[in-house]
Amino acid sequence: MRGAVAGLLSVVVVALMLVPGAVSAKTLIMVVEDAEGDLGFGVDPHTGGIMNLWPESTPVAQTEYLDMVSTWMSLRKDVYTFGMELAVPLPEEGTPLPGGMKLMEWAVWIDPSPYNYITNPVAPLFLIALRYDGSAYSAILVDYETMVTTSTPFSVDGAKLELQFTSASIGDIAMEWWSPLVRVWWGIMGSAASWFVDAVDLPLVEGYAYIDLPWPPA
Repeated sequence: MRGAVAGLLSVVVVALMLVPGAVSAKTLIMVVEDAEGDLGFGVDPHTGGIMNLWPESTPVAQTEYLDMVSTWMSLRKDVYTFGMELAVPLPEEGTPLPGGMKLMEWAVWIDPSPYNYITNPVAPLFLIALRYDGSAYSAILVDYETMVTTSTPFSVDGAKLELQFTSASIGDIAMEWWSPLVRVWWGIMGSAASWFVDAVDLPLVEGYAYIDLPWPPA
């Protein structure tokens, strides 16, 4: 996010992967790195930057698996893969949540245009999220038009997580904007008792707008 580390490395890769016995299939990949140790709160309405860092003594700052250090989106054929790498490995299932937290969410929002809560408060199209409630992991896809929630495949491997969804599962739309965020809930789902605690750093990602990244990669 927007803390002590000012640099941002973004890597955009367009790779060709061979399919045995068939013609090669193109995979689009966009990878963005994020500063470590920048868990914060309060979004600047003009830049999308986090305005305040959680003090080191707080449970959020000490929960390093909330701290995103990179995120990626890829598309091969009609299957999208969204992922994050965190500062430390995610907890084993059954590990209690610290500091009164009720739920954690590592997620991506698919937006119709770059979201800004003052100048462009658009409703998201879809949410794809990995959630952990202190007992088990689950992964969901929410269609905001129908408000239908379905499960989606996911994997957790040390500090890395990945979720997969298909073009059909998001209505075969031409995805243009994606917003990776980490959120913590202290109250019941749907209440205001939640904070976004990490997002990607402000530019140098070409085309980055407020909290959204462009798709496909340039």
